[in-house]
Amino acid sequence: MGLATESLITQVRHLLDGRLVIPSIQRSYVWKKAQVPFLLDSLYKDYPVGSLLVWKTTLDVPLKKAAVIQGHEVQLQPSVLLDGQQRLTSLAAVIAPDRTTTHLDVRFNIDTQEFLNASAVQRRNRRLLRVTQLMSETPQFAQLLSAAGIDRDDPTYDTYYDRIRNVHSIRQKEVPVVTVESDDYEEVAEIFTRVNQGGRRLSKGDLVLSAIAARWPDGLDVIDQFNDELNFQNFSLDREAVLRLTGILAGTGSHSIKLIDKAITGDKLKLHWAETEKALRYAVDFLKGECSIPRSAVLTSPNVVVIPAYLLFLRNGRLDRMEAATLKRWVYTAMAFSYYSNQVEGKLDADSKSLRSAVDSTSSFLDTLTGLVRRASGARPVDTPIDPEELSSKKMSSAWFNLLYIAALQRSVKDWKSNQSLSSAPMTSGSRIEYHHIFPKTKVTSTYGTDLTNSIGNLAFIFSSSNRSISAKSPAAYLPTIPPERLEEQQVPIDSTLWSIKNFPAFIEARQVGLARIFNQLLGLTVSTEASPHFTDVAPIEAELPDDDDEAFEADDALPRTDLTSSSSFHDQRDTLHPTSAFPLQPEPSHQPTGTRRPNGAGASHVLEVLRRVPIGTEFRIAEIRDHATTDYQAGEISGGAIDAAVRMGNVPGVRFVPGAKPKRIRLEE
Repeated sequence: MGLATESLITQVRHLLDGRLVIPSIQRSYVWKKAQVPFLLDSLYKDYPVGSLLVWKTTLDVPLKKAAVIQGHEVQLQPSVLLDGQQRLTSLAAVIAPDRTTTHLDVRFNIDTQEFLNASAVQRRNRRLLRVTQLMSETPQFAQLLSAAGIDRDDPTYDTYYDRIRNVHSIRQKEVPVVTVESDDYEEVAEIFTRVNQGGRRLSKGDLVLSAIAARWPDGLDVIDQFNDELNFQNFSLDREAVLRLTGILAGTGSHSIKLIDKAITGDKLKLHWAETEKALRYAVDFLKGECSIPRSAVLTSPNVVVIPAYLLFLRNGRLDRMEAATLKRWVYTAMAFSYYSNQVEGKLDADSKSLRSAVDSTSSFLDTLTGLVRRASGARPVDTPIDPEELSSKKMSSAWFNLLYIAALQRSVKDWKSNQSLSSAPMTSGSRIEYHHIFPKTKVTSTYGTDLTNSIGNLAFIFSSSNRSISAKSPAAYLPTIPPERLEEQQVPIDSTLWSIKNFPAFIEARQVGLARIFNQLLGLTVSTEASPHFTDVAPIEAELPDDDDEAFEADDALPRTDLTSSSSFHDQRDTLHPTSAFPLQPEPSHQPTGTRRPNGAGASHVLEVLRRVPIGTEFRIAEIRDHATTDYQAGEISGGAIDAAVRMGNVPGVRFVPGAKPKRIRLEE
């Protein structure tokens, strides 16, 4: 990357001569006429006006027509103007109005030294000189001043002469020119997205859509129509995720910027977009019908849609019973463990390659799907069930809250007052689903803090009318009025001794046991066979498709990753992207490797290191072990479930559960 300074007139000439060209990823010339006098005023006063960004490449870059009439005599590879089109085009319209389709009549007031777009009346004012004349190649200053009523014998002649000469000298103002020499689309796109264009930072999706528009004239209209279809289904999707799917279908991979490559012609874009629509229709039907996900806002990441869409496209929408169940399990697992919180494109490429290989070979498709489930679990030991204590730190801002909502719809949970099934698409405002603090915030926050108050163990789903009716009543006052079966549906302990404010922590611990069982059923994990006196199993069933509102599904509270209200074309809600790192392309038979560590033994080694720092017999809660840092693991990196499983299966020599301890405690006995 090089930095130099060059005169503005040199860069304007390069644009007019065709030595600077406009890439298709650029927007068109959009400056309003009022912005041009402001630019000239800044240059006249020697204010900074920003740098120009130029790209030199041997690639055959898709271009768009400039807003000036360009020459074509240059035989060398032209440079691509990434940033500065608006400024250079505006100056070209002033300096060479016959070479542009933009009509400007900017005047300079020699008395006030102001630049303005002259009205019909103002054009008759001879003290307003045309900037085009002042900035021409060889202006006749004396004649221009004479026409303005200022002769050489005027005592102010030199003052006015200096003013119009300074306007002319704008041509020679030097600006920084940053030159990027690269044949790497990814690198250039990253640079481009960091350049502020008109106060708005462009995404890679913007760049790709611009390229599509340049090569497929009707493309954006077709895309917008499909977006309207998704909006109607309450499944508007982030443009980045959608274009990643298009890239996978086009064979260029999930790095959507590669769709800009000129090898992807307009006809190919049209074909692969049609495939994208087909795949997404399959995926939306699957997510709504099989997974009970009523709208895209409930997803913890829009990228969760990509793999089901690609898989269903490969299988033409047909899965057998076990394949459908395993794909559903993958969706919930990817959401629960925030699979797409990093390395998004690397993971999508690895997963899509696994699926494509399974289709092209004789290998079992079900085995491949099962491998993807393991991969989405991250470093967590395979098939380790969720331990109740793991839920102690989960609040409504976590993925588990979204899964709790899905589970409520899937199990046809009923409202506590009306005894009607919760509907995600109610006809009346009183039947909107809201989340409800079982122990009101006003009763427990000051004593137990916001974390425990807002933990998912204190949240249930009911109608808005019921929520208003209960208001801030104490659980001991209103829970007795609710049918026990309604409470059991949402794993609310029916032991009334737990409903008092002083027993709030014990209530949360008891409810976490039931919620863990629900999550384990949802994720297809092995569930403890220990009987619970407070809960009954309810077989999952399909639910209707909902709408959300009010306290329950506000974007700020319930689902912070998504925008529930925006209707713009493919909402721009991205995961945090990090550079793609090495990622196994085939699932390991039993675990996901991470460096040189062995995840299946992670819980055991972590527990031993913590307990060997203290005297034998010292007791710890599982959460306390989890929150310690060890040589290989940061605090919280090893889950409570992994620790529980390691001890329960006897993988930690000398470490035992403390009999009868609630919550669970462990200690080193030898």
